[in-house]
Amino acid sequence: MTDDDQCWCVRLDVAPEPYYAMLSDDERNRSARFRFERDQRRFVVARGALRELLGRYLDTDPGQIRFIYNAFGKPELHPDFGDRLRFNLAHSGDIALIAIARDADVGVDVECIEGCGDYADVARSFFSTTEVDALSRVPRDLYDQAFFSCWTMKEAYVKGRGEGLAIPLASFSVPISTDPAPAAVRCGRWSLFALRPAPGYVGAVAVSS
Repeated sequence: MTDDDQCWCVRLDVAPEPYYAMLSDDERNRSARFRFERDQRRFVVARGALRELLGRYLDTDPGQIRFIYNAFGKPELHPDFGDRLRFNLAHSGDIALIAIARDADVGVDVECIEGCGDYADVARSFFSTTEVDALSRVPRDLYDQAFFSCWTMKEAYVKGRGEGLAIPLASFSVPISTDPAPAAVRCGRWSLFALRPAPGYVGAVAVSS
């Protein structure tokens, strides 16, 4: 990642009121559709933190920032704010990651490692044959970490491209690693970076070149 590309980690277990004031009517309506208060709070804080960060980059009131969405639902800044700044947001549990880049497409993902799922079945359903084979050789005590490192890299790449489910996760492969600080990975014109944003969480960011 360059000096123009940054990834921010945001705690979501904070009071949502200051962030709620920044949101658009559409965002407030979306937050109200969540059944549980916890999920409403997480959405409000994540979107408000995104606005706050973008406001700093743009030297603009966060509440005045407007978004548009592509055909697959990926948000972008309204053309009134220029076309150099790109961003992406992901959250899991009480952590959000916000990636911001200039003159480059960007995607980000984060997952909480819960250690209670049958991730081997998930891998066989969604990962490439190469990845499934590599995961099968990972020691059991490191399997969950390796699985989520793979998952978040793939999700960050797909989100960065902004084409949603039109890109099957099994259609490309990333290296399987249990290294707590693995090197960047190339995937076509994209660079993929693994992140460890907080204990018990795994993340990744993808930046185009």
